[in-house]
Amino acid sequence: MWTDYYLKFADEADFALNMPENLKVPASESHATDVIGALYRNDTFAALEGFHVNLRLRGNPLPASLSAFDIGTPAQPKRVFA
Repeated sequence: MWTDYYLKFADEADFALNMPENLKVPASESHATDVIGALYRNDTFAALEGFHVNLRLRGNPLPASLSAFDIGTPAQPKRVFA
């Protein structure tokens, strides 16, 4: 079973510092990482705060070190895994 997580870091440097090295690889048998970066409002095209990353994990819970970056599932996600 796959579980999707929506993560928000302060910026790219925060992502680089806090994302585990094995999860920075775009995909493996156990995960998929979609580095989005900036997201924009649909109505004004203003940038939303943060550096956004979608993470899909297979059979494993979110690492505790990433729990502070988990924003939960957005009501209307801008980008999801197909």
